Amino acid sequence: MHRPSAGTWLLMLFIGLLSLSALWWWPVARDLAAVGTGYGAKALCSAVFISERDSAEVLETDLSDLPGIVTTHVNEGARTVTASVGPVTRTARYREGLGCTLALADIEEMSVERPAVNSDKTRDLMKVPADDPLRLALGPVLETAFSEPVHDWERGTRAIVVLHRGRIVAERYAPGFDADTPLPGWSMAKSVTNALAGIVLKRGKLALDDTVPGWTEAGDGREQVTVQHLLQMTSGLEFGEEHVFPLGDSLRMLFAEPDAAAFVRDLPMGAAPGTRWEYTSGTTNLLMWVLREALEPEADWLAFPREVLFEPLGMHSAVLEPDAYGTFLGSSFMFATARDWARFGQLYLQDGQWDGEQILPEGWVALTRQPAPHAPKGRYGAHFWLNRGDPETGERPWPKLPDDAYAALGYQGQEIVIVPSEELVAVRLGLSRPSEAWDRERFVGGVIELLR
Repeated sequence: MHRPSAGTWLLMLFIGLLSLSALWWWPVARDLAAVGTGYGAKALCSAVFISERDSAEVLETDLSDLPGIVTTHVNEGARTVTASVGPVTRTARYREGLGCTLALADIEEMSVERPAVNSDKTRDLMKVPADDPLRLALGPVLETAFSEPVHDWERGTRAIVVLHRGRIVAERYAPGFDADTPLPGWSMAKSVTNALAGIVLKRGKLALDDTVPGWTEAGDGREQVTVQHLLQMTSGLEFGEEHVFPLGDSLRMLFAEPDAAAFVRDLPMGAAPGTRWEYTSGTTNLLMWVLREALEPEADWLAFPREVLFEPLGMHSAVLEPDAYGTFLGSSFMFATARDWARFGQLYLQDGQWDGEQILPEGWVALTRQPAPHAPKGRYGAHFWLNRGDPETGERPWPKLPDDAYAALGYQGQEIVIVPSEELVAVRLGLSRPSEAWDRERFVGGVIELLR
């Protein structure tokens, strides 16, 4: 998740051209333009002002399938990016510590302070020596991970960090990227939402069986949706995760709606809570809103992720981006360096503990790794992907990896793979087109083989 495909943009262009000759197409063309310009402004803004990348290079690579009818402009002084199609214009604004937000409503001028990288709150990740036998042995595995092309596809690996027993045993970056480059995790942000949910529950502000605020009298089943349903993607809400049609729920929620949670709350129910598993980004953004409601007004919400999670772990680069109404888009919008994504994975490998402090509730990682009801092949837990397998057939999503492997996964091959039995955390970030160009089993399996 969550970048529109080339087919999406071709469809958008086709409908847009039709709208020029038929006035009745204007509402549809306007909505298509809103999604396209919203995507272009937001993605370019984050790449320029968070990752500090050259705008021309981003347009040529990451946004290469943005239609030519979409024009963009970067204002370095105001730290904004605008994208336009005819009369439709969208602006994304950067705020320090909060990243980029589409200005679909009034956005408060504020920032969230990030302490210096040499903060004494946490230890640095240790690297094994350059001549360590394991590090040398992993060289060919890294070389394959960065090689191009693969089956005429774009593998697009940009960063890899591998931790074994808490130490960096492999690390490499593509030209133009380095250890200080924050990169998008896309749907890996969902797993960060899992952590924030655990912390809110640990503080006693919420319970797994609490229901969604405001739905008590709904009468259509949504009044029974609990926090656990949201965590396990079994809410029953009717949300279209497809990314082919640009006016589908997912893209519209992220790039054309000022209040993502409100958009999700208005959707109909498609099944009784707990009776159907369906992976959706809307579920995550609704959960994030529930967390916000549980905390306010006691907490400084916009500083909350940094204070309770990022800084205790030393994830100084991490930026979780909110929508125009201030709710973090925990489904998709988070940036961090590869090392900081690795820190997050290490937290789960250490059962929620970091430097002697229990960051996540005791038992939270076990709950996270419990297969969600109705998830095929036991492949999903609580906002993490699993490799548990079908209880009857034993069929697993990643047959070449141990059954205790679990992962935070994101669009175009972003991943944090955690393998407790091997004391391993493997982070890979990149731009794979299609996502299948990145072979998770080959890479992680190759690392495990050498570890053994």
